[in-house]
Amino acid sequence: MAVTITASLVPAGSPEPVQIVLAGVPAGTAYTVTGATGGGSSWPVPGGVGMSSGEQVVRVDNRSALNALVTYQAVVAGVTYVSAPVTVSHTARYVLQSLDGQTSVDFVWDDNGMPRDLVSNAVTFDVPGRARPPVRYAPGGDGGGSLRIRTTRQNTTAMRDLLRAGRPLVLRTDGAIRDLDAVDLIQVVGKPSNVLWTGDGGLSTQRVWSLEYVLVDDPEPSAALSAWTWDDFDAAMETRTWAQHDALFAASTWDQWDTYPWGQLS
Repeated sequence: MAVTITASLVPAGSPEPVQIVLAGVPAGTAYTVTGATGGGSSWPVPGGVGMSSGEQVVRVDNRSALNALVTYQAVVAGVTYVSAPVTVSHTARYVLQSLDGQTSVDFVWDDNGMPRDLVSNAVTFDVPGRARPPVRYAPGGDGGGSLRIRTTRQNTTAMRDLLRAGRPLVLRTDGAIRDLDAVDLIQVVGKPSNVLWTGDGGLSTQRVWSLEYVLVDDPEPSAALSAWTWDDFDAAMETRTWAQHDALFAASTWDQWDTYPWGQLS
């Protein structure tokens, strides 16, 4: 069986997540699944690194670039397989969200120069009598930067929830923000501040946030996400018997059942 990778939008939120199905990978073979834009940005898919059991692999990506053509790539035994492109359409160009995608904030980006500070971990030691110091060399880091963004009243409430959680945030864009990656993970540090926007003469309910952050890796990279939960399944089957369930899926395979949009079954 040939290796295939397909990607499709799932009507399970805003922005919509992408469901990736990787099939045909022999049992015991490692795979790595990533997303990418044509502009050169790429990001790991949650739970996208693993060892095949011989069955199809279903993964959900709620961290893709927005309003841009996105493809998904699977590297299997040194060979790269690429899906047909999909586009996650969203009314906003920029989103901050929780890792699980349950809390999402649309925002307007106020240009503050988008500063980025790299981290140098090399240390010099002044030694009397030496014209030049000895150095302890160590790899540097990506560091972080700062954001100045504006939110509406509704998104301000969601923004407070994100910051109070104290967890990393997913920064999603359309990939057209200067030289920044389309998707990144950040951890807000210090004391986030916000003030009322004065761009309309001081009558606004919108707030301008100043956020210092560091770039981080996913704290749970092997944790796969799901577009649907058992609660969705229970709700879909609440008025149905198992006989009706069997009749509904009589022509379906288990692989098709695994990818069924339970939240849309009425």
